[in-house]
Amino acid sequence: MRYRILFFLLISAFFVKADIKLPALVGDNMVLQQNATINIWGKAKANSKVTVKVGWDNNVYSTSSDAVGNWEIKVKTIGGSQTAYEMMISDGNEINLKNILLGEVWLCGGQSNMEMSTRGYTNQPIDNALDEMMDFDYPSIRFFLVQKNFSIEVQSDIIGKWNLLNPKVIETASVVGLNFAKIINKILNVPVGVIGCYWGGSTIEAWMSEESLREFGPVIINKESLDRKNPNIHRVANMTPTVLYNAMLKPISRYAISGALFYQGEANVNNPDRYQKLLPAMVKNWRKDFEINFPFYYVQIAPFRYGGSNEIEAALLREAQYKAKTDIPNSGIVSTIDIGSESTIHPSDKRTVAKRLAYLALYKTYKINGLNGETPYYVSHTIEGDKAIITLENIGYGLHSKTERFMGFEIAGEDKVFYPATVKNVNRVNNKLIVFSDRVKKPVAVRYAFKNYQYGNLYNSYGIAALPFRTDSW
Repeated sequence: MRYRILFFLLISAFFVKADIKLPALVGDNMVLQQNATINIWGKAKANSKVTVKVGWDNNVYSTSSDAVGNWEIKVKTIGGSQTAYEMMISDGNEINLKNILLGEVWLCGGQSNMEMSTRGYTNQPIDNALDEMMDFDYPSIRFFLVQKNFSIEVQSDIIGKWNLLNPKVIETASVVGLNFAKIINKILNVPVGVIGCYWGGSTIEAWMSEESLREFGPVIINKESLDRKNPNIHRVANMTPTVLYNAMLKPISRYAISGALFYQGEANVNNPDRYQKLLPAMVKNWRKDFEINFPFYYVQIAPFRYGGSNEIEAALLREAQYKAKTDIPNSGIVSTIDIGSESTIHPSDKRTVAKRLAYLALYKTYKINGLNGETPYYVSHTIEGDKAIITLENIGYGLHSKTERFMGFEIAGEDKVFYPATVKNVNRVNNKLIVFSDRVKKPVAVRYAFKNYQYGNLYNSYGIAALPFRTDSW
C-alpha cells in the first residue's frame, strides 16, 4: 500500500510540474538577442502568477496567465559574452532552463539554396563538405531548425530545438547560415544563434500572410491538394500561398532577432514583375510580425540554364530582385553571378555566399569601420562614338576582373543584336568602364551577365562581385 501511495504521489508531482509549457524556441541552449527587450512566453495554470528569473542580472519578472493559461513577459537582456546563464520560470512549479547565451540571433529563410547542407543534393555536392563538417568547434554558436510544416490556419508553435554544433548537426544545417554565423561570431566575439526557416522549392507567396497577399489579387488555396496523405504533398505545400508562413514563420515571430538572411527566387523565375512587388511586401509583413525594422540581406539567384542558357528569364528575376531593394529600407543584396553553374540550380560554393552576406552585416548592421561590404552596381552610361562608357558605384579603390579580360559583357546597336564586348578600365581607380566591339559601330545598349547562365567577373577592389545589369529595356 505504501508503494502505491508513493507511486501516486510521484505521478501527481510529474503532472503538476507539467503546468508550465514553453514554445519550442524557448529552451535549453538557446541564444537570446543581446541588449534588447525580448519576449518569453508559454502556457501555465489558468489565472496564475508566472515569474521569470534571469541569470544575467538576477532580475525577476512577473505576470499573470489568462483564463486558458497563456502568458507573456518582456525581459531585458544585457550584452553578449561567452558566459552561459540559467532562467527559472514558475507558476508555483518551476522549470529551469540551462546553458543560455546572449548574443546575435539571425533568421535564415528561403528555398533550397539556403536549405542546402553539407549533404548536398543528388549529384550536386557542396564544396569541401567534410571540411565543413569538421569545422564545428564553435561552442557559442547554436542552431535551431524549424521543422517543415504547413497549415491553412496560423499555428501557435513549431517543432524544433536549439542544438550545439557537431558534425551531425552541421550535416543537416544551412551551409550559408552557419558560415555566416562563424564570421559574425569571430569578428564580434559574441554568441550567434541561427534559426533555419526554409523549404526547398518554395515560392515567395508561401512565406507571406493571406492579408499581405490580398493586395496583389485573390489568394487561392486548393485545400483538397493539401491532404497530408498525398505522396507529393511536399511539392504542393511549398508552392501554396501562405501555408508555410502560417505554420513556420508566424509562430516564431515573437522571438527577438537581430536580422534576416533570405535566399529565394528560383521558384518565381517566370514572373519577375510580380516578384519585384512581392519581395518588399514580404519583408514588410515579417517586420510587422517581429515588431522590429530588422536588417534584411538577400541573395540574387545564381546563373543556371533554366529553359536555355541564352534565355533571360532568370536575368529578369535577378533584375527584379535588385529593383526591389529600392522599396526595402535597411536592406542589402549580394551577387552570385560568378559562382553559378550551368548544369545545376544549386551551386556548390556556399561559403562565398555566406561571406558576402556577412560583409554586408558587418558593414551596415554592426558598423565595422573600413569594411565596405556593399555590392558594385550600374548607375549610368554615355555613348562616345563607337564606345559605351559605363559608370558604377561601390567600386572601392577600383574595378578589376581577376583575369586577363572582363567576361560577360555584350554590346548592341539599334538592331538589338548583342555581341561579345571588349572592356577596359578608364583608369585604375576610376568608376568607369569602356565597352566596345568591332562589330558594333554605333552602340545603343550594354548588358553584363544578362542571361540565364552567363559567367561574369567584374569585381571591386575588395573582391565583391558586381550585380548583373542592362542599360536597355528591350
